[in-house]
Amino acid sequence: MDIVWSWVNGSDPLHVAALSEAEHALSYATSKPKLYRDHDELRHSMRSALAAFRNGAGNFHLLTSDTQAPSSEFSSQLRYGQIPQWLSASDWNDHNVSLVIRHHSQFFSPQAYAGPTFNSFAIESQLGHLCNVSENFIYMNDDFFFVGPVYPEDFYTPLYGPVLRFQYDIAVSPHNPSKASGDGEWRPLDYSSHLLSKRFGSRPRLYIVHAHKSISLPIMHEMAAGMWAKEFEATAHRPFRGMNGHGDDVHPGFLFNNYLIDRAREALLWSWVIGRIGGSGTPSDNAGGDGNEDLWIPGVHGRRAWGELGGNLDDTRIRVQQPIRETLDQDRVEGAVQSSRENGMQSQYKFSSQDGCPLQYTTPNLPGSPPRLATNPHFKGYSARAAPECEITWSECFEKAGKPIRSASSMFVHVAFEKFRCGDCIIRALLNVSGPLGISEFLPSPDRTVSVSHSLADYVPTTAPPHLPLASDYKDINFSLDSVMGPWLAEVSIRRGRGAAVNVREWTMMVIQRYRYVVGELGTRFASITTVGSARSQLKSLKDNADLRLVCINDDLESPSSVVEVNDILHRFFEEKWPLPAVWEA
Repeated sequence: MDIVWSWVNGSDPLHVAALSEAEHALSYATSKPKLYRDHDELRHSMRSALAAFRNGAGNFHLLTSDTQAPSSEFSSQLRYGQIPQWLSASDWNDHNVSLVIRHHSQFFSPQAYAGPTFNSFAIESQLGHLCNVSENFIYMNDDFFFVGPVYPEDFYTPLYGPVLRFQYDIAVSPHNPSKASGDGEWRPLDYSSHLLSKRFGSRPRLYIVHAHKSISLPIMHEMAAGMWAKEFEATAHRPFRGMNGHGDDVHPGFLFNNYLIDRAREALLWSWVIGRIGGSGTPSDNAGGDGNEDLWIPGVHGRRAWGELGGNLDDTRIRVQQPIRETLDQDRVEGAVQSSRENGMQSQYKFSSQDGCPLQYTTPNLPGSPPRLATNPHFKGYSARAAPECEITWSECFEKAGKPIRSASSMFVHVAFEKFRCGDCIIRALLNVSGPLGISEFLPSPDRTVSVSHSLADYVPTTAPPHLPLASDYKDINFSLDSVMGPWLAEVSIRRGRGAAVNVREWTMMVIQRYRYVVGELGTRFASITTVGSARSQLKSLKDNADLRLVCINDDLESPSSVVEVNDILHRFFEEKWPLPAVWEA
């Protein structure tokens, strides 16, 4: 599993000159010089990764700045790229780990690169365009460190997907425009929550832990080049945070984590409403509607759906309890991810996309930690709180403004986005019916297929992995079976001829698999260094806590006069903690 760092040398004369030139040209004053101070963090961050993660590490990738070379007899294409001063001139290999340096102009998309950038969100917006990096990788700032042994399963497994980490006492509500300061993270957070709400329904989202992030390259690319291509490109064009322009900066790390949650939820509901129940998914004398796969007859499709959720014909409401699940049972997780290791992962898995959506435990203003679903859970730190019952009512969830719903796609949009609590409770009900393992009651019939037809002339064939629509506003999307699967049906018609069919269940299972994830807990600390005294106390706390694994040591110094002394304190700590140089150090 590769590790990717973002770093700049803030004292480099060319960097300082480019910064000054950009500030002057854009009438922008940098308010946080701490963002560009260097305490030799990167060298020791890499040492920490070699010490704690060598057996799981692939290659190391360093993303850093470059500038146009001064005009001279050399080519106008010549650029000066930063490298750490401590890096040797050759042999960037430390046994099984190679170090690769990538400059911003090399991996930004051509449309997005607008010269030197001093905006971390702009850099992160281009992670989906990285080449020759592992499909799942760890993304770090240079002030992130490993302080104890970790394993790939702490960040990703093929079975459970990327490992996400959240801070449950902070909610991020959708705001556009945001009233937060432009040079911090909350304005991009508010804007990114707005983007998620525009696409997946308006609700608060979960704040992410400020630590090492597990990133899936295909999913990041799906966001950056697909759903929010315009917003990601606009962010990439802004050399500083908080600049005026279309919208605000996106927060790629926050978006990635919450996008997986929303996509996995969307996939479950689409599979059930449209793939399983709608159109010919519910056989009946009049349910097929002359091949209309989007048909939804309340007395046929609606009643079948109501019955699958546990409702009787005379019921107007269904009360649903918290499901009992074994997906993250202690023995099951240990057997699945650690069977081949003498020493296994350090994380405890807390919630899996196979068990629904953690947002269903979110109140309007404050997220809640997911409750315990397994009797012997892998995560041992659950509180005694259990989730209260939820309720599905026919009038709210199966009708719209008091009128019957007549299409499967309209039914899906209604419960997935417009009345999201209906969708949340439907997922919980179907998990109860599915039993302690699996999602069988969400899935279409094994026999349901959709055939290539003349209507496919409107679709561009695709060989991309199955995924749900990429438009940025759910109101602009046709979620019908034919429309969503159309590009893949068109591709099948080319390979196998008209009349060929695609199995809806198999296609849907690939979509659900694409968006899998697991929420994990791991010893993490954000150490904010504000004074000389806080530097001493924070670093002592890090030394004394053997349970920590991931640490951010953040320069928040209030007084410039403290910089030299704090730098000495940090250097002594770094050298004591990680004294072994990497082979590539000069």
